[in-house]
Amino acid sequence: MSTSIRQRHVAVEAAEPAPAARQWDAVAVAVLTAVLSAAGAARPSLWFDEAATISAATRSVPQLWRMVGNIDAVHGLYYLLMHGWYAVFPTTEFASRLSSALAAALAAAGVVVLGKQMSTRAVALTAGVVFAILPRVTWAGMETRSYALSMAAAVWLTVFCVLAARRGRPWWWGVYGLLLVGATVLNVFLVLIVPAHAVVVAMCARRPQTWRCWAAAVAGAAAATLPFLLFAQSQLFQVRWISPVGPDTLGEILQEQYFDLSLPAAVVAGLIMSAALAAWIRTGTGRPGMLAAVALTWIAVPTLALLAYSLLRHPIYYPRYLSFTAPALALLLGLGVVAVGRSRAGVAIALACLATAAAPNYLAQRGPYAKAGMDYSAVADVIGSHAASGDCLVLDNSARWKPGPIRPLTAARPPVYQTLRDYGRGRTALQRERLWDSHIAVWAWADKMPDCPALWTVTERDPTLPDHQRGPDLSPGPRLGRSMAYQVPSRFGFHVVERWQFSFAQVTKSIR
Repeated sequence: MSTSIRQRHVAVEAAEPAPAARQWDAVAVAVLTAVLSAAGAARPSLWFDEAATISAATRSVPQLWRMVGNIDAVHGLYYLLMHGWYAVFPTTEFASRLSSALAAALAAAGVVVLGKQMSTRAVALTAGVVFAILPRVTWAGMETRSYALSMAAAVWLTVFCVLAARRGRPWWWGVYGLLLVGATVLNVFLVLIVPAHAVVVAMCARRPQTWRCWAAAVAGAAAATLPFLLFAQSQLFQVRWISPVGPDTLGEILQEQYFDLSLPAAVVAGLIMSAALAAWIRTGTGRPGMLAAVALTWIAVPTLALLAYSLLRHPIYYPRYLSFTAPALALLLGLGVVAVGRSRAGVAIALACLATAAAPNYLAQRGPYAKAGMDYSAVADVIGSHAASGDCLVLDNSARWKPGPIRPLTAARPPVYQTLRDYGRGRTALQRERLWDSHIAVWAWADKMPDCPALWTVTERDPTLPDHQRGPDLSPGPRLGRSMAYQVPSRFGFHVVERWQFSFAQVTKSIR
């Protein structure tokens, strides 16, 4: 950063604490991030993606290896890490998501360290706080997927790149290459951070040898990961649900990629950066420094690459897939907040405005059906509390579930369903070497139905009926009444005696 820019931070940097206190900056921001991410993490229901994590990570390593040969290879390393996590912690909502909260905390610490490498302490701390409250981070920090961990991998790989570029020791670049391989296997899109690291080398390298060493490390990592990247191409059928790039894509980039649909937070962030840019131009310091150059490249290249691939070959752009670029936006906003705030009080006010704007979204992320409106946990809670061992389970596979079929809900909380007789369960996920069990239509096992003391049927919510009903012979309602999941049991004399309804699901208990 130029001398003139640094002079603008004098007021913020005044009255610095003792050097020993500064060593705890990263830890303090990490703790803040962990607390914000983990708060309320037990409340939202588990959903389709998290059920996939639980299904994959709770099987043995050989079973996991066979599964990723068929599906989800891009998540294989993350599943392996979560396999180790589940060897210690239970598969509950909070314990599962705690892993991501800690990963988000690790990423926040990296933001502070990287900010100090490329700018001032004020910018580093401010960027760390921005990262902690950024809606995409507070979402990823309580999502049992690899998004938070990919943020941590991206930022710490960049920290290491800065160190290697400045110290210029060849063996450091060998380690960098290995780390780049690991990051790419964790998240295939992380390979797109390489151009940002080229900017780091361009601005930090003191000898031509550094360029050669970095290029060799990148080439070696590319060669090592090429087979994996090519194999991942064979599983693109998994993302056929992604919409093509269209008129709404720009809105997704501006509002959803980092702000998780929080328009107020996006607007406040935009105002901060606009004011900062105006201030830099007005004072003649508009030329980007190292931090801005690296962060902008870190954001722009991956975003443009996914858009280009989506336009030219196969739709793969999805805002969440670029979560690993969130640390870059936090660094940019940290730089902007310090430029606009000009003093500690001003910085605090700007951060408070951003936090206030993000607060409604933060609370919504912690609602009972915050995960795409899914209610896997609510269904499991009802069945776990009211069903008796030996009762039968009926899953209505005709339900228009989101984003997949109904059968995956049993993978989110497997122990709940193990005491029930699930005759509709076909080949298990382990036997199929897939994420989910196969499904058998209800009429195919109708001969076993008379032996069921009670039937627990899960189907689609019926908006014409109340959320809870109990009675000796309830109407099935229009949604359940027209399904085979009701019509077949009714022929054996089963009738509904209690009903619960949630966000997507309807759960009924039927007896003869």
